[in-house]
Amino acid sequence: MKNQKIKGLVFILGVLFVLTGCGSNTSDTEKAQEKEATGTHLFKAANGEIEVPNNPKRVVVRTYMGHVLALDVPVVGATEWDLASPFIDKKVLDKIKDVGVPMNAEEVLALEPDLIITDTEDEVASLEKIAPTVLLPYDTVRNINESVDLFGELLNRKTEAEAWKKSFKENADKERARLAEVNFPMDATVGLYELQDSKLFVFGSNFGRGGQVLTTGLGLKQQDNIQKVSDGDGWKELSLEALPDYAADFMFFTSYTANGTESAELTALKANPIWKTIPAVEKNQVIELPFEKMYYYDPIAIQAQLKLITDKLIETQK
Repeated sequence: MKNQKIKGLVFILGVLFVLTGCGSNTSDTEKAQEKEATGTHLFKAANGEIEVPNNPKRVVVRTYMGHVLALDVPVVGATEWDLASPFIDKKVLDKIKDVGVPMNAEEVLALEPDLIITDTEDEVASLEKIAPTVLLPYDTVRNINESVDLFGELLNRKTEAEAWKKSFKENADKERARLAEVNFPMDATVGLYELQDSKLFVFGSNFGRGGQVLTTGLGLKQQDNIQKVSDGDGWKELSLEALPDYAADFMFFTSYTANGTESAELTALKANPIWKTIPAVEKNQVIELPFEKMYYYDPIAIQAQLKLITDKLIETQK
């Protein structure tokens, strides 16, 4: 009988020990999760190593609003250009305050941000007095997947970043399959061109205008001289006489005027003999796209541009 009591006591103590251990493990896990949610981490930015929140809730951002929203992080303030994106739900945009360009420090302060992101060095000194401020110049990274990884690190959203990259690849694969169905020549070269009032520019794959859709997404090759632009500054002003040296098999063309209307310069360009002798013009392989949809290069915009650009390429094969 005595032995049975001892065995029973040992059993009870064992159970209590296990339960206590489980409780301790659960408590440790909860503490770790709480620390992850409320703690900070260091992020290497152009303005140094910045201590940023692990779980930002009130982000103010210039230029990169789409990058932040794509990783499910709330934005409370952004600029007029960010807020003009046609690819972001109006209900989301309505909750975001326009903080001006340059960002107005008083407007930003009133929003009580826990993180500020800008591409403009001149803004840092005033903004970093308000909240942790991260400087990311426009060309910090030149590939959309690398850009998403960077923001995944900054915002502590690496899982969301991986999910976005997977989704982008799947969508790009579908669009490439659509091109294959119409026997689109995947070895053809592409180029991005823009008329800004009276000035003509060529852009590389890393300066918006659908460049990442065409290259990283669809796997198309830039014209050789444009590839050099891409490897350099990312853009180049051209004379009309130089345009043939940068002409691709398929030319994607946007135009921007300060008043938002088609310029006389664009009409004149289309009437110019040099323009008319470019092979892509002769073959009806110049694709005009709306500036307001092609300017943006964030993850949300690029997903939407995939189908838009593929549709236009398919039309050239009819």
